Amino acid sequence: MSELSALDILGKQFSRRVRGYAPFEVHEFLSQIASAMESLNRERGELKQQLHRLQQQLAEFKERESALQEALVAAQRSAESTLETARSQGQQIVDEGQTLAERLLREAHGRAQNIEVHIAELRTRRREARAELMRIVQLLEGVVRDDQSREQKEPAAPQLAVLQAHTDATTESQG
Repeated sequence: MSELSALDILGKQFSRRVRGYAPFEVHEFLSQIASAMESLNRERGELKQQLHRLQQQLAEFKERESALQEALVAAQRSAESTLETARSQGQQIVDEGQTLAERLLREAHGRAQNIEVHIAELRTRRREARAELMRIVQLLEGVVRDDQSREQKEPAAPQLAVLQAHTDATTESQG
């Protein structure tokens, strides 16, 4: 059945019969139906336009939703990738730090051993120097004792008078 318009309803002619309906009432009723039909058709057209707009909006929202889902998935992948990269870099930094700490500890241990060896060498040198000083002190004490011994053996008379007498005697015998 095809769509009826308000004009179709108003233009409809009925054949006349004896004892039929009152034409004015039929015409009046058909006018009301045509008016209602026109209003319904207008409303139907508006509803179709609104449905079309809503379908377009729904399609746009679905596109946005899809784009947002893709962006969300991409952001999640990016976040996971960034997190994994950060973990990897963090572990690398920790590993490098541990390697550096171990190397520094080995170097410090080596230096400590070198310092201990150097201290032992210095202690040995100190003992040797002390022994040398003690030998020198003993030598000097011996020199001092020898000097004291010679001094005690020397005559009590001044040496200058003995030399003077000896010089005078030598000059007279030559003269």
